Amino acid sequence: MPTAACDHRSAASRRRFRVCFLVSLAVLLAVAVVVLAITALRPHPTDTTISTIRLTSMSLSPGLSLNVTLDVVLSIRNPNPVASFAHGAGRAEVYYHGALAADANVPPGRISAGSTNVVTVRLTVLADRLAGYAPQMYGNVFGSAGDVSLTVRTTVPGTVTVVGLLRHHAVVLTVCDVVVSVRRPGAQSSSCHYRTKF
Repeated sequence: MPTAACDHRSAASRRRFRVCFLVSLAVLLAVAVVVLAITALRPHPTDTTISTIRLTSMSLSPGLSLNVTLDVVLSIRNPNPVASFAHGAGRAEVYYHGALAADANVPPGRISAGSTNVVTVRLTVLADRLAGYAPQMYGNVFGSAGDVSLTVRTTVPGTVTVVGLLRHHAVVLTVCDVVVSVRRPGAQSSSCHYRTKF
């Protein structure tokens, strides 16, 4: 009879051990999932850079007549390994000496995980807004260097979707200081700063 009692206590102890082990395993898995969601599934900032600025057409006379059309090629990069970025219509603005020179809409699109989309935006300079800067522009274009310094700002709103489930609203803001050479088409230098607001 004592042997049967011992066996009963031993079987109950084994059951308790199994239950304890399974509960511990479930807790560890839950913690691992939470850590994964916070780190690996956390959306990374999307960034927009200027690949190229092309002077499509430009005419400038001493009589303050100004006509400039620019093609700005934007690269919108989604570094997220498991999240897509669907963006709505954004905005691109070009400034000359702090004055708004041109603006245009950035068309909407979708960028899959780990991909980059290239978007071309055509901007026409608003001559009336730069009338006060025409002498400076004339000096830049026809001066010794033939370089024009511009600031390009883009705002691209969108939604980051993680593995088709978690959604985060985001706005990608980019400011690029660009020097465009009028005499050497295609020659330019740029420095960009960007941030993503979730």
